Amino acid sequence: MKEQLKERVKHLPLRPGVYLMKDKHGKIIYVGKAKKLRERVASYFIKNKQHSSKTIRLVQQLTDFDIIEVESELDALLLECRLIQNYRPIYNRQMNSFEKYRYIEINTDTPKISIVIRTVPMGKNCFGPFSTSRKLTEVKQILDNLYGLNQNNYWQYSFLDPSIDSVDQDTVISELLGAFEKNNPLPQNRLEAKMILASENQSFEKALKLREDWHFLTRFFNKNKKLVLANQADWQFLALPLGSKIKYYLIYQGMVINSRSLTKRTFAKYTPNELAKKILPATKPEKILHFSKDQVDFINILYSYINQHKECQLVDLTNFFP
Repeated sequence: MKEQLKERVKHLPLRPGVYLMKDKHGKIIYVGKAKKLRERVASYFIKNKQHSSKTIRLVQQLTDFDIIEVESELDALLLECRLIQNYRPIYNRQMNSFEKYRYIEINTDTPKISIVIRTVPMGKNCFGPFSTSRKLTEVKQILDNLYGLNQNNYWQYSFLDPSIDSVDQDTVISELLGAFEKNNPLPQNRLEAKMILASENQSFEKALKLREDWHFLTRFFNKNKKLVLANQADWQFLALPLGSKIKYYLIYQGMVINSRSLTKRTFAKYTPNELAKKILPATKPEKILHFSKDQVDFINILYSYINQHKECQLVDLTNFFP
């Protein structure tokens, strides 16, 4: 059986695409993407000491495979994501662990502002989902301490400087919502100011803790700024060169709505707005108030690819849909 599969691999195209590995029951057990299908699929049938135990078990169960060709590596990434979410293959870990996702809510409807971690999105001021669910508890603790939202917290009780005026509720709400909606660094700036003051007062233990919190919060918001990007810009235009052609995508809130390929000569005749209108849907998509967990996978894949490939041209389309 494996020899027959190896023979099939020799005839696969050297093009981007997705491959679906199947067991003896015809069940899809793994979905992968490739820039060159033949080379990637062939790697499974070559003895390699670097193969993980998971890959070895996968090959042992493998009795068949299918492929789907696409135009670009980005198309392969996005299709891989859809197929994993659809089939939930046992050997795919990425994009297949929804139980780890969490949302964070800034509750402003009660007398005291509170930060709540939730497994499902609620009404207003609810952000996410964040795949780093274990880190959300620490994010909440840092923000609680910073804005005095949890007076029972031991660290806050121990290190709170009574000489510093408490922050009024309007400022707390403005800075917290700005951080999650616009990637506004005001909480980090506030932490930095407290750290400098503690150092000047020779409260070095406090200054060290504030410095650690500043680094943690900065990394968290930098990692999740793709969600903020998708929320801020409704319509975007993405152009990607593919040899003699250019493929362009119409994006709404981080989700690909449509795409088309044109020759470079034809592409150059139009503006991004004109090209986008050629593939505009008949009706405007519904505004996404809370991203679902599968949508976040698409957003992360899309913007990570854009950030890593300088040839990508991304344009915000303001006042685009009539």
